[in-house]
Amino acid sequence: MMQLRARGGRCPLVLRVVPFLLQFSLVLALLVGAGCADWTGIYGNSGSGGDGTGVDDDDDDDDTGDDDTGDDDTGDDGTGDDDTGDDDTGDDDTGDDGSDDDDVVPGAVTCSPSLTNLSLTAGITQDVQLTASADGVPAVGVDWTVITGPGTVDASGLFTSSPDVGGEATVQAYLGGEVGHCIIEMTMDGDQNETSDAGLPGGFDSATVDVDDGCAAEILYPLQDSVMPGSFAPPVIQWQSAGHSHHALTLASQWTSVTVYLTGDSYTPSQEQWQGLTIYDPGDTVTISLVSGTWTGTGFSGQVCTASEDIEVDVVDATINGTIIYWATQALGASTKAISFDANSMPVNSSAGLQASICHGCHQVNLGNPMKMTYGPGMPGTTALVDLSSPATILQQWGGFLTMVDYGAPDNTGAYVVAGQSGFAGSALKLFSATSGSELGTISTAKAAAMPNWSPDGAKIVYVGCDGGASALGAQDCDLYTQDWDPATETFSNEQLLASSVDGETLYYPSFSADSQWIAYNRAEQYDYVNSDGDTVTASSNNNERAKLMLIAASGGPQIELAQANGVGDLTNSWPRWAPVAGGTGWLAWGSKRAYGHTVVGTPQLWVSQIDFSLADAGADPSQPPVWIPGQLTSEGNHTPTWLPRYNN
Repeated sequence: MMQLRARGGRCPLVLRVVPFLLQFSLVLALLVGAGCADWTGIYGNSGSGGDGTGVDDDDDDDDTGDDDTGDDDTGDDGTGDDDTGDDDTGDDDTGDDGSDDDDVVPGAVTCSPSLTNLSLTAGITQDVQLTASADGVPAVGVDWTVITGPGTVDASGLFTSSPDVGGEATVQAYLGGEVGHCIIEMTMDGDQNETSDAGLPGGFDSATVDVDDGCAAEILYPLQDSVMPGSFAPPVIQWQSAGHSHHALTLASQWTSVTVYLTGDSYTPSQEQWQGLTIYDPGDTVTISLVSGTWTGTGFSGQVCTASEDIEVDVVDATINGTIIYWATQALGASTKAISFDANSMPVNSSAGLQASICHGCHQVNLGNPMKMTYGPGMPGTTALVDLSSPATILQQWGGFLTMVDYGAPDNTGAYVVAGQSGFAGSALKLFSATSGSELGTISTAKAAAMPNWSPDGAKIVYVGCDGGASALGAQDCDLYTQDWDPATETFSNEQLLASSVDGETLYYPSFSADSQWIAYNRAEQYDYVNSDGDTVTASSNNNERAKLMLIAASGGPQIELAQANGVGDLTNSWPRWAPVAGGTGWLAWGSKRAYGHTVVGTPQLWVSQIDFSLADAGADPSQPPVWIPGQLTSEGNHTPTWLPRYNN
């Protein structure tokens, strides 16, 4: 469009030629007035109007000095169709300071006070009156919301703290598309007397406490520096009392601290109490300390002691949930069970719903398609395939007494299964159709092969190649191998030695991580021992007390011992399996005979450790001290925690 330049602060002369016919004048006014709108800014005015001077702040057609938007010719400060002197925006003639619909358009919203610090006592709430303003003017009609953290806010902006927890709350004030935020930081202290003696808390408060590890009660669980999923049920805190009768147990996070006065040697926080310590502090540390003494009813007899080091536990990632299927042994037999859990409820332990099973921990899923699972059903040396949406229905079954098929590994599409087959001809890997059940071929391997696991991305299998025996229950003198899968030809190829064992050791039970980038496995010393029948046997893979957890990149690299997960001593750390979580960290579950506080000693239980893959990339130990998986039964021996997304219950 051609631009016209105005002179002398006025539109062209044609707008002032009014003797013509009214209709012609109006047409010219409209046409040229539209052109005047394009002259805005030619002479640097600060408004959006069409006048030529630098003092106009509006959008209009007038000639000089106004601050409005309108059709008038001179001197008004409004926006409208009137001719002179009004200060409004609209169709009226005079005196209005509003817009067409008389609504005020809000500017930036400010929430006040911007930061409030509260010191709370458990069970008692506090109020904070919040206000909002827009461009410095008190605002009305504000929508108030607590967008993060504990507490509530009403329609007037009155914030009320939680009676149960501290934390950092962010309150949002919303008005006309603009928002402002107030932060309320709340620390809470509380006492909980679990005894009938009302004088006990005061007795501990006034006592002289000795820092003396020889006198103090020892916290046995949780383990120091362990990392716990925030979706797990509260831990059972356990200690050795060291002869003391009464204890003051303090649980503290960044915002909340609670001291529990009690007798005994364990305490389980309620779910509400534990979430109060952790749910508003994701990634923060819970510090557990214990002060102990012998209480007489009026005072303490002897020392009141505490240890030199508190226990610190990180509680992270409350989004992790799942169903863990595991094999449980008890005096009357064995069964396959399932633990289902999330952050909003306590774990549920139930039957996995399979047909009668004698599975020796050999059930497997592919984390790329976790609802298809293989397991050992009621006949020895057989492998069955089920869909966990209907676990009692066996889709396919392979093997028997003469030709034993075990340790089936489903692929990520649900179309194939690789399993180990052992018999008179030795041990080999077989490929089966999951749809027809037919055998599709034998996978060529350099050594006797067993224990396959198929990567979640479907590209590879990993397995053990052994110079000694190879089956689901025993693997002697074994290394780890991989092969590539070609779905077009339904064949495996490119066998690669991934990890070698040293003399006197064996590698076994390999398992791909959820992102297919890492493989966890066992390494164990092979040694002779006398079993319960008095026979001398060689320990290999099954139930090897000296088994350690290991990690290696699926593409090859150093073998990394998961030392913090393994712990100290011979703890039978066995059957590692991954949680279905991909990213910078993973969660590895396994069975171990390590002590679970003073509750279980010497019986296999299920444990989990967080794995930091960035440390593994550097060749360092990426594991953390483990935590006991809630929901399992402590009266049973528990093995092979196959972790998949939560289903059914």
